[in-house]
Amino acid sequence: MTPFSTFALLYMTAMFLELAEKWTYPVFTVVTLVLAALFAWIGITRVSFLVFLLATTAHFLLVQFPDVANHVNVAIYCNSLLMVGIVFSLVRSREFPTDDDGFELLRPLLQLSMILVYALAGFHKLNADFFDPAVSCVADVMGGLTRMANSRVAGVPTRFVLLAGILLLAYALLSAGSARRPLPAAVRLGAMGATLLAAALVFVLAPAIPPAAMTSAILGMAVIVIFWELIGGPLLAVPRLQLPVLAFSWAMHATLALIGFVDFGALALALLFTFVPRPYRDLLLTRLRLPAVGRSVHRAHVYFTLCVLAGISSGLDRRLIGGMLFNFAALIFIWPMVSAAVIPPRPNWTGIPIASRLTPRWMFLFPVLLLLHGFTSYAGLRTAGNFSMFSNLRTEGAFSNHFLLGGNPLKLWGYQEDAVRFIRIDDRRARIGYQYQPLEGNRLPVVEFRKLIHAWTGAGATVPLTFEYGGRIHSTKDIVNDPVWRTHGRDWEMRLMDFRVIQPEGPNSCRW
Repeated sequence: MTPFSTFALLYMTAMFLELAEKWTYPVFTVVTLVLAALFAWIGITRVSFLVFLLATTAHFLLVQFPDVANHVNVAIYCNSLLMVGIVFSLVRSREFPTDDDGFELLRPLLQLSMILVYALAGFHKLNADFFDPAVSCVADVMGGLTRMANSRVAGVPTRFVLLAGILLLAYALLSAGSARRPLPAAVRLGAMGATLLAAALVFVLAPAIPPAAMTSAILGMAVIVIFWELIGGPLLAVPRLQLPVLAFSWAMHATLALIGFVDFGALALALLFTFVPRPYRDLLLTRLRLPAVGRSVHRAHVYFTLCVLAGISSGLDRRLIGGMLFNFAALIFIWPMVSAAVIPPRPNWTGIPIASRLTPRWMFLFPVLLLLHGFTSYAGLRTAGNFSMFSNLRTEGAFSNHFLLGGNPLKLWGYQEDAVRFIRIDDRRARIGYQYQPLEGNRLPVVEFRKLIHAWTGAGATVPLTFEYGGRIHSTKDIVNDPVWRTHGRDWEMRLMDFRVIQPEGPNSCRW
């Protein structure tokens, strides 16, 4: 395994886990798995990785786009970046004779992209409703973690399983240290503190958190999340500070994986791999001895195999099991780096600067496009799929709830205000796909409304509807065949934009 092939396998694993979250497209999910396994077996090269990227990009763009989650848009962006970079390196093969040379070309762009994803996500959360415990997305996440901690795994309370895992991890670190030389006092105290904190969370807070404590916890976690994304993300550009930011970032992704965010955790792991300097990266490329089979295998291959099981578990709606398998797989992969970082003698962490003489300047257009994509909500364009997930951000109307852009000074287009208000509709009959965002009583931009009508048309549905548009009430027995609103095709706006439901009033609820 080389740095390039290892990154490629991590990335292909993330693409499989994205498709395996619900197995909505089972045939292509299996095709993705077969391609990844085949290339891992015969050896991953720039050409084979390019074939994989072409296949997944075509699926995302032709089948799913534009109604995709934020991390799928990140995947489409990264796929495009990687394909252009690989083709460029192959055309200039004299300048980039090896796959690792091609990876060095792409590394600064991938690093900068990861920084932008974090920073944009944190910037969107700088709004009043994100700090409102009644509607904050932090409350939704913490509620999911609480439910997870109070669930059961094979009849055993999950909190006991998690505590056992933390204890085993602390024991493994302490045992590894004692086998080499005495651990520093800070490491021993840190292991004890983590164990005590985990025990407190498992036995005291998880079963029943008092309302007052939950409110304080939500506000505290809101601050931590913004510092992580908005401050910690850009700090990844400072080589000496990359290690603590990487450690904290992975801890957050591992926690979120337990409530279903395995796909984004895998994508983040692949991109964060680009920040690991050579002395530590070489540790990740080592083999792992498997006594059961009597041979050693690459850690990345073990990671891929366990992630396949995690994807199958997710498809069977066993997301907690999938999250645990994914975290176990990731821990096996990064374990040499973790133990080397805390147990002396440790390699010197030099970090990796975001610069390379091999990267052509024109390719930095990709991060610029990513930045512009993240600001589409403020410009009056799409409000979904642009890193505003779980941010409580609201930009519709003359004013935004954002602390810095409250007057919507960047708004140039009026798509968000050109909306219909639903008065009466049977959401279940229409099967509209807004399971957690009922339309009745809310508004929806006309572009998104026409996308729904187009979907209903394709499904052969009959949808009676009463709605308000342009100050007038409209009522029809079937909006699909209404002479004014029927939509048999999609225009460029419907193909490119994606909008959330708009609340009529009150604090902005948490939305994907």
